[in-house]
Amino acid sequence: MGIIKIDEFEKHLVIHLEGDFVSNEDINTLRSTFKTLSEKENNFAIVDLEKTNFLSSASLGVLLSSNAMFERNNGKIVLASPNDYIRNLFKITKLDLIFDIFPNFKEAEIKLDEYRKEKENKKR
Repeated sequence: MGIIKIDEFEKHLVIHLEGDFVSNEDINTLRSTFKTLSEKENNFAIVDLEKTNFLSSASLGVLLSSNAMFERNNGKIVLASPNDYIRNLFKITKLDLIFDIFPNFKEAEIKLDEYRKEKENKKR
């Protein structure tokens, strides 16, 4: 069973994914959560994978489509702190070519802030 916790900060969101995301219920909750968050004004997000044990192919698909939703709404998703298994999963599926994946939260936060500033400069 997967658990989703969200922290909202002034400049970004942190989406903590904990446990296994395999059941239809987990996938639907993941999809609806990301859809709602992508539509927020503050839609720059770090997905914290530190406590994520397993992602099914369907949950990877949700992350991929969510990434597109965030970008369509001028936002951005970056991934942080995956364990070796999750990191390898992104590498095998070549999703590491699409997502920015950082070994720790601080690096993800720095990069996300750069993206946010870039977007703000383009609006001017």
